[in-house]
Amino acid sequence: MGLKESLAKLSMINIKRGEVLFKEGVPSNGAMFFLFEGQLDIYKQIEGKHAKLRSILPGEFFGEMAIINNSPRAASIVVVSETAKLGIINRTTFVQMSQESPEFLFLLLKKVIERLYETDGKIRAIKRKEDEDTMIAKVVPSSNSSEIPEGSGSATSVDPFSDNATPVGE
Repeated sequence: MGLKESLAKLSMINIKRGEVLFKEGVPSNGAMFFLFEGQLDIYKQIEGKHAKLRSILPGEFFGEMAIINNSPRAASIVVVSETAKLGIINRTTFVQMSQESPEFLFLLLKKVIERLYETDGKIRAIKRKEDEDTMIAKVVPSSNSSEIPEGSGSATSVDPFSDNATPVGE
C-alpha cells in the first residue's frame, strides 16, 4: 500500500481560523498530524516573545516529536485559514504507515532535517536582530545629545560592542 492510501485511512479533524491546535510546552497526546487543507502558523516563544517560525501548508506532516519521544510540544500551532482539515497519526498508525509505505519515513526524515536547518537559522536571525537592537540602543546617543563632546578624542576607549561600553555623551 502506498502513502496516499495510508493517508486516506487517517482519522480527520476540522478546525477553524484562530483556533490553537496545541500550545508550546504542553504535554503531547502522542499524535502527529498531516495537513490536508488550510494553513497553519507555527509560533515559538523566544526571549519572552512569540515569534512566527513558518507556515504549514497542505501536504505537510508536523508534530512528529510527539510520536518519537512523547515530549511536550516544541511550538504552538494556530489555524490562519478559514478552516483546516487535519489527519491524526498516532503511534500505532505511524508504525503501520512506516511498514506499508517506506517512502513515508524517507519523506518525513527529509522534511524534519530541512525544518531543523530552517528553524535554527530563523531563531539565530531573531536573536541576532535582538542583540543588534540592544547594541544600537547602547551605542546611539540620546536624542538630546547628537554631538560628541569637545576634547573627547575618540567616541569611547572600550570596544563599543562589549557589555561594558558606555554610549557617547554619558
